[in-house]
Amino acid sequence: MMMKHNEQSSERWKLFCASRIGYVTALAETVEQGFIRRDTEHPAFCGCIDWHSSVHGAYALLVASRLTGEDHWVEVVDAALSFEGLDAELVSLRNEELNHEIPYGFSWFLQLAIERERRWGKTDLVPLATEIASRLEQWIFSLTAGQVISHLKERAYGNLSWALLNLWKWSQWNANQALSEKLLTFTRMWVILLDETLPPSYDDLTDEFFAASLQRTRTILSILPQKESLRWLEVFCPDRHFMKPILAAPTPHSGGLNFSRAWGLWTLFQSTQNLAFRDMYVHHIVTHVNLHEYWREDYRKHAHWVPQFGIYAIALGIEQNHA
Repeated sequence: MMMKHNEQSSERWKLFCASRIGYVTALAETVEQGFIRRDTEHPAFCGCIDWHSSVHGAYALLVASRLTGEDHWVEVVDAALSFEGLDAELVSLRNEELNHEIPYGFSWFLQLAIERERRWGKTDLVPLATEIASRLEQWIFSLTAGQVISHLKERAYGNLSWALLNLWKWSQWNANQALSEKLLTFTRMWVILLDETLPPSYDDLTDEFFAASLQRTRTILSILPQKESLRWLEVFCPDRHFMKPILAAPTPHSGGLNFSRAWGLWTLFQSTQNLAFRDMYVHHIVTHVNLHEYWREDYRKHAHWVPQFGIYAIALGIEQNHA
């Protein structure tokens, strides 16, 4: 029975692998339509309705260009990120005009800066990213105990796990050992605590932007050493909870939930090699790609941000294959 299940899982994975570049292409076409717009007065990141969506729009287009070999999308990003525009963005940052993007938008910016430098050899985002990382670090380490718990439970822009994960990646990319150690200690002291106010395991809420428990899991599995994180996982989720993708989004913010769940499901598979998590990852992505109304058809509600989440989700699996 187990062998048959593994064979079925392998077949589903092969079918997904054969389709995923096509998914990335379709998603990127929608991302581009929003990214090239001028929806705001921000100097460089002015499309996609708001600053943070434009930031992860730039990230998604760079990733799509890398994964598909289509140079057009990196050229679109290059055209938007002029020296003058980025310099003006830095002025805005220093004038505290972007403080509302702490922690969510700042976290995405660090991911964008890493992608741009690692894959494309461009360091034009480093001045902005350096200051953004400093402000994100200051925000995290100024939280009170009550605020830490509150932000770990946060299912939208204030989610602490998302900030920790991306600041950790930034510290690793820059070989900032001191920051890495601070984040590791913080994760051990606060994030792994099984506080009674936190969800005991994975929940099935469908009206959230982020699945808070999955984001927390991603952070713990990424930052802590493997043996330590897997011991935590055995306590937190001993039954390997099963999740089905949502078929209808009750709110605009839940329109990307299948994709953001997939981020966590892939990390769970990556850490445990349990094929059930890979199957759930594939199921969530394929289901949502086929729900066009939640990523392509309504610009204001979904199309300005959801396809970026999808590209990120798909890229996680491709990058692991090539690691």
